[in-house]
Amino acid sequence: MRRRWLLVTLAVLALAAGAGCLGTGTVSDQQLQRNATYDWNATAAENATVHVNATGDEYQAVLNVSASNETELRFSQSSTFMGDSPVPIAAVQFRYPNGTVVNASAIGVSEDRDAVTVTLPGQRGQFAYTAPMGSRSLSVPAVLSDVSYEVVLPPGMRANVPIVGSVSPGGYERTVVDNRVHYHWDSVSANTVDVQFYLQRDIYIFAGLLALAALVALGGVVYFRIQIRRLEREREESGLDVHE
Repeated sequence: MRRRWLLVTLAVLALAAGAGCLGTGTVSDQQLQRNATYDWNATAAENATVHVNATGDEYQAVLNVSASNETELRFSQSSTFMGDSPVPIAAVQFRYPNGTVVNASAIGVSEDRDAVTVTLPGQRGQFAYTAPMGSRSLSVPAVLSDVSYEVVLPPGMRANVPIVGSVSPGGYERTVVDNRVHYHWDSVSANTVDVQFYLQRDIYIFAGLLALAALVALGGVVYFRIQIRRLEREREESGLDVHE
């Protein structure tokens, strides 16, 4: 009976996923038209085609599409169980080479079960958007392939200690400016740029707790050995030890 219910549940989940019911949520016109202030000079300042500024609960990305001549961008994210799903982008803007900035009203945006597709109003210029991120993780779809990327972590965050931090793909350069870590790739061919990070002070707290645990464990070993020695002496004094 339990197995039958499990099969029914899995079937319902499969149907829901097939119908797109378990996606990350549709991208609404209100989200797309959200106000945002972007640093359009960041790509030139950092010598990167794509500049990503991670602020905490979301990130802002500015893409220099002039470098790739792309007019259509596809935003998709993958998960182990759900497969591909659309990225809930917001506050979309496009800046022409002459400095004119237009918002969602001039940008074509459509969504299907797997991705959000953005049709740009021009082949040359910059496209910017905002998207959510985790409190300790960042995953940016690499919609422009084989171009340079720059990712700036929130203040105080680090990703250089294994297990608690990771950066993918490899082949990056790392610098720290004003307590913010910058990761730079000369060229990215992967589908996403992923960073798992931590608050720097948390590492010191974690190291302190490990040291305290080690001291407690060492004290326990010493206490155990002292007790063993005491019992051995008591046995010897009581004449309980018999040597053949």
